[in-house]
Amino acid sequence: MGVGFHQRGHCPLCESTSSKVLCEIPYRDKRLATFIEQFYHGKVPPKVLASETYRVVACANCDFIYQDPILNREGMQALYQDWIDHAQSLHKKETAKSKLYRQYAGQVHTLSRLFDKQPGQVRVLDFGMGWGYWSRMAQAHGFDVVGFEMSTERSEYARQMGVSVVDDLAAVEDGFDCVYANQVFEHLPDPIESLRTICQHLNPDGVIYIRVPDGRGVDQSLTRRHWSPELDAIHPLEHINCFTRKTLTSFAASVGLTPFNPPLRLNWGSLWGGIRREIADRWLTTHLFLRR
Repeated sequence: MGVGFHQRGHCPLCESTSSKVLCEIPYRDKRLATFIEQFYHGKVPPKVLASETYRVVACANCDFIYQDPILNREGMQALYQDWIDHAQSLHKKETAKSKLYRQYAGQVHTLSRLFDKQPGQVRVLDFGMGWGYWSRMAQAHGFDVVGFEMSTERSEYARQMGVSVVDDLAAVEDGFDCVYANQVFEHLPDPIESLRTICQHLNPDGVIYIRVPDGRGVDQSLTRRHWSPELDAIHPLEHINCFTRKTLTSFAASVGLTPFNPPLRLNWGSLWGGIRREIADRWLTTHLFLRR
């Protein structure tokens, strides 16, 4: 079929066909053309975007914000296999500051407090694991981790670094205690179907952790006269789903998942910062712990 675009035609969350246009700009517009040329280092063929439009809408029924049209299957493969600079992405991980790894360790520590068994007895699926750095942190804490990633280059790297990797979720044995999905669902053409799929692999008392870019205020920023694209919750081509706390909760509820608050994670050395983090995590931001 070839690389191209297709219309979604309905809200990816509630399937309503009624929506309000927040932004509609041809990809040939200088703002978009320059952004895409620089961000993807000239790897996106201009003819692919020449007659297409960056269009962002808000569902009239559930308020979910999403891009429509989006790249077709071949386009998505080209985007994540060829257009994205894998070397630059890996370099960012390899040169990340310790703050990132403290965040990973904190997430893993929180998970350990959710289960009344030893870490080695807790099966975790890292869904969309990227280069596998979080998986390695969880392994270092004793968890039994399996990683899944669509990018062949990233999954091979993670495998070489000692992560147990699966290439096909259909072949994965069920019975995970936890599914970890960090910065994944904003990229998926059919997020509901993907969430249903991973729920099938979850134990009845299992938990899912979802973290996505925070879309608060995106609707206002898109309608400003001098809006320009950037790496944010509605990143052109990539972040095709834009979640707020409200729509992320509705998204989870559509497959029978309910948010819950994990145990508090505070220490005297950074008490005020910890309190601010707990307030944001529990009531404001777009990362949720979920269970059936």
